[in-house]
Amino acid sequence: MKRWTLPALLLVEIALFTWISGVRLDSGGAAWTYFRGYFADLLAQSAPALLLALGMTLVISTAGIDLSVASQTALVACVMSTFSEGQRFWATAVPIGMLLGIGLGLTNGWLIGRLDVPPIIATLGTMILYRGLCFAWLGEAENSPFLSVPGYEFLGEFWGTLALITLAFLGFGTWFQNSRWRREVLMMGGNRVAARYAGVPVTRRTLEVYGIVGFLASIAALTFTARNGSVSASSLTGMELRVIVAVVLGGTRVQGGMASLPGTFLGVLILAVLDEGLRGASRWGEEHLPFKLSHLQFVLLGLLLVAGVWLNSRREAQGTPKPRS
Repeated sequence: MKRWTLPALLLVEIALFTWISGVRLDSGGAAWTYFRGYFADLLAQSAPALLLALGMTLVISTAGIDLSVASQTALVACVMSTFSEGQRFWATAVPIGMLLGIGLGLTNGWLIGRLDVPPIIATLGTMILYRGLCFAWLGEAENSPFLSVPGYEFLGEFWGTLALITLAFLGFGTWFQNSRWRREVLMMGGNRVAARYAGVPVTRRTLEVYGIVGFLASIAALTFTARNGSVSASSLTGMELRVIVAVVLGGTRVQGGMASLPGTFLGVLILAVLDEGLRGASRWGEEHLPFKLSHLQFVLLGLLLVAGVWLNSRREAQGTPKPRS
């Protein structure tokens, strides 16, 4: 029953917002056309959040947190936006952006793994630092060289994002699910001291996890800029909150030791449908409610975060055998 909770919630959301928005589905062909375009747009729009949530799943499974993922993505995008447009962009801006993302992630890993700075403090500091570097790099400007790069817009379209998401979740996820690396990472989240005694290279694994997050942030920057066509220093502000809510709602335990990549995928889609649905239902809300539906966005995010923690706690409690009397 528990495994169907998130899919059921997603279907209820889609049905509710489709009804509220007043879309007419008079035939099977009309329904197919509408939902095909709906899900294609939803996936392309959610690509940055899906990539960042994949990395956040790894981080939270180690009992860590990364509050800087949105700032990392924005900084990579800001740096790439200052390179010359055209075909050379692929050979200069893209690889430099990837190296920068990995470097930003490794910086977090070094602070946490080498200097033993608590993850929430280390990544809060780098979140502020990276966002400050965005403003120092671009100021108040908004750069948009991406539309002039041949083939770049493909990364922001359905088939481009589908390829990236499939590679990330199915490719990496299949390896992760069956790897010794996964067992060691989850062991770190369950009990870091015991992991050290078991021979797990905790510091190296911490660097690797946060390095992967940085790499995924650079890919997220590619999909974001390809779809939006421009970037500013304030881009993606608040994205880290959505990513954390999606991961926790998807079943990854905040105390560490458990990770659910399929749950993370569904969690991101649930938030994307919620966000899109609230915007699309604004006209209905103006006619029937004394407030704007868009104002409920953060209220519902907070409720979903608490609900995700509660559901995970219930799963853990029900999975623990009762002591015999």
